[in-house]
Amino acid sequence: MNKILIARFSLVALLSILTATQLFAKKRDGIARNINIAGLVVDSKTLQPIEAANIYGADEQPLGKTDAKGYYKITLSFTADGEMKFKLKISKKGYNTIVQSEHWGSLSNGANALMYFGLDKAGASGSDSFSKLVNNSVTDLGYGNVLKNFDSVKAGKTFADKLTEAKAGNQDVLIKIDDKLYIVDKSGWIAISSAKDSILINKKQLVIADHLNSTIKRKDIKSMTPLNLKNTKFAIYTK
Repeated sequence: MNKILIARFSLVALLSILTATQLFAKKRDGIARNINIAGLVVDSKTLQPIEAANIYGADEQPLGKTDAKGYYKITLSFTADGEMKFKLKISKKGYNTIVQSEHWGSLSNGANALMYFGLDKAGASGSDSFSKLVNNSVTDLGYGNVLKNFDSVKAGKTFADKLTEAKAGNQDVLIKIDDKLYIVDKSGWIAISSAKDSILINKKQLVIADHLNSTIKRKDIKSMTPLNLKNTKFAIYTK
């Protein structure tokens, strides 16, 4: 075999080695990052577990289903670098389906999390579906820990129901729930310490909290925020 042919074979071999090395390096750089999620799927009104609720990922990919206790545990894998975006679809015959979109940023080592879903019955009224991320840095994804952390979800749901009831049939901004005061808009709330707290409206009008309901309507509020001022702790904007 002549020297030119040998040289050509050597160059091909070298290129093959380099290509294989690059591919290996790419695969090693793109080691799969896993998001492990556990939680419960429950009836949004009764908070009782829903068995055999199906959980899907992107493109209707089955990820798992709940057991008799409403418990599930799933894993999502990301092989490409960058931000971790995903959707979860929770469905059960007789209930309205939830589609939850998540954006968790660029996590180098993946994550563990607890997520809870409440499904409302199809055609029913009085209780909306909900989803709640309780902990995205947990290590224990077992049923016992999932059930323990569900207490905060139940407390939040109880408060939300009371808030909905307190807002029904009125446009009040100041609302009292369980002897505590809140200023509320169409979608959120802020706890205040006293009915005599000063509230700054549109950066120019100072109103004592217990005068809010005769001054503005909840439907007109654009945003609310706490303030770090000496005599005024909260602000409301209607413009």
